[in-house]
Amino acid sequence: MDPQADSDEEFVVLSTSDYTESPSYARAQAGGLENNAKLFVKSIRSLTSLLGARVTEFQASGTAGIHIPKNSETIKQIADHRSVTNYNYIINGGRGGSGGEGGNQGGDVGTGQGPTVYFCQPEAREPPEFQTIRLGDLRLVKEIRLSSQSGIVGRRSGGVSIPRIYHAEIRLDPGTVTVAMYQGEGAEEEWRQHVAKYESIRHPNIMQLYGLVSTKGLYAMVFHDELIPYTQFLRRFQHSPILRTYIIGYCDTEFKEAVNYIEDVFRESSIDDDNSQIWIRPLTGELCLDLAQGGAETISELPWSDAHILRLENVSLDAPNSEDIIIPSLSEDQYHRLCSNHPIHRFQCFQASTQHPVGPGIFRSDSQYGTWVRITEPLMLPEEQFCWDLHWGGTGEVMPNSYDSREEAWLARANHIFAELEEEAHVEDYVCVYGVTFILRIADKHQIPKGYLFICPPQDFRTSNEAHANLYQWPPCPAYWSLDPSGAARLSMEDTRVLGFSAIHIETVMDGSSWDHSVYKGLQRFHEGKGFNPDSQEVARQLGYQFYKVLSDRASAVPFLVHKGEPHLDG
Repeated sequence: MDPQADSDEEFVVLSTSDYTESPSYARAQAGGLENNAKLFVKSIRSLTSLLGARVTEFQASGTAGIHIPKNSETIKQIADHRSVTNYNYIINGGRGGSGGEGGNQGGDVGTGQGPTVYFCQPEAREPPEFQTIRLGDLRLVKEIRLSSQSGIVGRRSGGVSIPRIYHAEIRLDPGTVTVAMYQGEGAEEEWRQHVAKYESIRHPNIMQLYGLVSTKGLYAMVFHDELIPYTQFLRRFQHSPILRTYIIGYCDTEFKEAVNYIEDVFRESSIDDDNSQIWIRPLTGELCLDLAQGGAETISELPWSDAHILRLENVSLDAPNSEDIIIPSLSEDQYHRLCSNHPIHRFQCFQASTQHPVGPGIFRSDSQYGTWVRITEPLMLPEEQFCWDLHWGGTGEVMPNSYDSREEAWLARANHIFAELEEEAHVEDYVCVYGVTFILRIADKHQIPKGYLFICPPQDFRTSNEAHANLYQWPPCPAYWSLDPSGAARLSMEDTRVLGFSAIHIETVMDGSSWDHSVYKGLQRFHEGKGFNPDSQEVARQLGYQFYKVLSDRASAVPFLVHKGEPHLDG
């Protein structure tokens, strides 16, 4: 029975002075045992008085007791802890009575104001955002290593440990969950900061918080589902470059959807490329972005391409025919664009001699001797792709654009050229050079006297040799200093040094990409699945890509020295 069934009041005041005690029970004893028994009787009387039950006392065989002739079931419910959990009750101590007369028999207990018991409804509280999980109900199953160093989690600046990540199970709750466990100096503060990030975030591609653990010195966030690191998930599909490329593509798309959601909600993006872990739900393949943890596999692993690949629902990537399902869902442009981006391609940056003519094309590298040799005819670049790109740092660049189209054109024809060259074993040594940068640097721009720097027109980089009409190299005089604003009078090298003008340095940098053997095998399989002969020019012709033509006289191609360079940066 509900204690409030017959009352609309928020609380009931009950005073024990509403009844008198039987003299046959209350005895003036020095010991506390009978006093405790007396208080228990008073408490029961209070409850029965509240419900209108009649209480009588009897004494048999020297034992005091209580007889409850009716409403006994109601009193049981009130006495049961489960029946009063929705109530707060307060006991205020009363005034003692005057006592009875002494003698061989205990006198009557004097009347007085007894304790008052208040039953009241608890204050309404806001339900918690996430349920609290008892530490004892959480069974850790396996630690997820975010570093190749076993058992090492690392520390952030300030000495706070990066949380350990586990797969776990919750008692009486089926399924595997993922737990981020915080322990050590600063653990509670770090935990609270991370919890705050998830309180207003809910998106399928962002880790979804399920519950919290908070004990002395140990704190945890419990997330829905079993989650594994992104690169660990990719390693499962090393046997299939097509599936791996597809996963990279749709994960990149899902990541952008999560970022767009964050920007829509908060009007800004708080994503840190170097400190945001990405996870995968292995059962569905969905990407989940972690807003708090840092680790070895972060969002910098994603390609940031514009291929826009959607994840297919209800497709098992482990099924034997999964490639046959995936290939029709991707266009040739999408697949080639993904393969021409990180992390599928290998970025190559080399410096070549400023005396050597260079240009976009396909080169075969020889790491043993540090040389490159041209394999295909040089490509002609449109005139509008040449310009001086001047930077405050004193760098002028001549930089061809539309890099990706050259990479994609190569990927469409690579297997055809390999068949023509009868090359199978060393395909990873071939580099597709998509850009050549001519860099002019001024050593010390802060100590330049008043004067003028003149640079040559971009067209001067074209070679005059008809056989190499599509190659480019530094002209004899790419730049010079002058005191004359018209540039008519050039300063000699000696005058430049004496007057304190900075020296001019020039570099030739070649940017390109290479791919490992598995990527070319994946291209072959993909083109076959699209109905093309991968050893022919059908794909390039169908897509309208420019053609790479193998040198007619490869024996005349002269290897030239290169050395590893650093990517040029703007500004």
